Amino acid sequence: MTINIDDLSVAELEKLIKQAERKLEKKRREAVKNAQAEIEKIAKDLGVSVEDLLDEKTTGRKKAARKTTTRKKTKAAVRKPAKIKYRNPADSSQTWTGRGKRPVWLREALEKGGKLEDYEV
Repeated sequence: MTINIDDLSVAELEKLIKQAERKLEKKRREAVKNAQAEIEKIAKDLGVSVEDLLDEKTTGRKKAARKTTTRKKTKAAVRKPAKIKYRNPADSSQTWTGRGKRPVWLREALEKGGKLEDYEV
């Protein structure tokens, strides 16, 4: 059945538009439900949760950035290198700032009974 909208009155056109908008919204909800069910099925088949399936850490993909107001990017602050806090007395080129893992030379010295304070600069 085809409706000739040229023959409709203003009230009939408005009624038709409202019906079409309701039908469109219903179809969109159905499409979303179907997509969600399909995603849940894929996740179940893979043995993971939907969250894990969509997580950027597991997929290697980043989420689409949301549009925001344009902001000027600020220049990242440049850090100064950390000061040396510990030095190997046997080899002065071996140093450690106290950050991160302890270097092998210091771990070995401490295992042999040395004290951390003995290597302070």
